[in-house]
Amino acid sequence: MALPKYDQIASDLRGRIVRGEIEAGDALPSERELTERWSVSRATVVRALDVLRQEGLIETRQGTGSSVKQRTPLARTAGERYRTAVTTGHIYTAGEHADILSAELVPAPEDAATALGVDPGDQVARRERVTFEGEQPTSMSYSWFTSAVAEAAPRLLQRERVREGTTRYVEMETGRRPHTGRDWWTSRLATDRERQLLKLENPEAVAEVRHVSYDEDGQPLAYEVAITPAGRWARTEEYAMTD
Repeated sequence: MALPKYDQIASDLRGRIVRGEIEAGDALPSERELTERWSVSRATVVRALDVLRQEGLIETRQGTGSSVKQRTPLARTAGERYRTAVTTGHIYTAGEHADILSAELVPAPEDAATALGVDPGDQVARRERVTFEGEQPTSMSYSWFTSAVAEAAPRLLQRERVREGTTRYVEMETGRRPHTGRDWWTSRLATDRERQLLKLENPEAVAEVRHVSYDEDGQPLAYEVAITPAGRWARTEEYAMTD
């Protein structure tokens, strides 16, 4: 079932904000522009903007319209990062960068083996990084790839930034295009190492997202585990509650 129009508009604007296409202080398209672009009533546009205001992403002032609010840096999902890479050629938005902590072949732990369709203990490529917006860490993550993918895409094993993003890079080197993704979400207390790398107090909660991307044949391309501090995530879903 398709999302209501107001939520489609909110999702489109939210994505542009998170990807950095509309930055803090930038004006959003006017209500009239959005009404014409989406062929909806003004009331629908107003409702969409209300959603974004409630999420703390925008602010509206009488006479000047809506603009992106100065905010706590938001982490981005793997899907958002891939779409940014395809659109701009770079996975990182303005002011964003990552420190690559490791890039190496390691024996596959059980979760990575299950996600990638290999046996536990098989050699897989693992990359570990911390992502920053300015000087503020927004997330840390681990990416895993089969040894065959790493052989075809050797930069995965180099401790340097892959500016087009690892998923986009793998697509370019192997010809295997991401087709679908699956995410698992949970929350827990941060480990000692996560608190250190993400500059958190003790104790503090984090969100953990496990993501698998699949190619058009349904074969796994990549597995990622991302850890995000509480208060630095924006995620909204709408769903039917009746048959």
